[in-house]
Amino acid sequence: MKKINSRNFFRYVFEFVVAGFIGWLYEVGITLVINHYFENRGILHLPIVPIYSVGAFILLAMLREKKRSPVFIFLFALVVTTLFELGSAYLLEFLFHKQFWTYHSWYFSILDRSSLISSAIFGVLAVAYFYVLHPLSGKLSKKLPRSVCIGAGALMSAVVITDLIISVSQLLKDR
Repeated sequence: MKKINSRNFFRYVFEFVVAGFIGWLYEVGITLVINHYFENRGILHLPIVPIYSVGAFILLAMLREKKRSPVFIFLFALVVTTLFELGSAYLLEFLFHKQFWTYHSWYFSILDRSSLISSAIFGVLAVAYFYVLHPLSGKLSKKLPRSVCIGAGALMSAVVITDLIISVSQLLKDR
């Protein structure tokens, strides 16, 4: 893995925020289409769903930065994200005594915690991550001044960590 410097720090914080925001857009969009109402999805107050960010980083760690075919990334991500989503669902339910999502009404539901349809969507998102977001963040981190990378990375990190602490504290209190 690359040495973490200010540019890499910015890159990965930027990717975390963008991947989580794309996940939030997907979650809100799915709720609008299926249920016909807006629901702020995720555990954070920010429009970020961290499970998408963590899933992207798990895939990045497993696949490294080697060039892979989109078909391979799609299929690999389909399997890995399904297992990750199942494990995350049960872990969050255990920790917070609350079910955060269900696929009970979806076709091809897997234990009501995942679905082959959602897994296929995650596969498409993974291909977009490896072919669009990850290269874009690399270019952006190289073009921005080092001081901007440090400042933006620190600010984004502080905001997300603060929201995470507040949100998890509220969830634990509400158990």
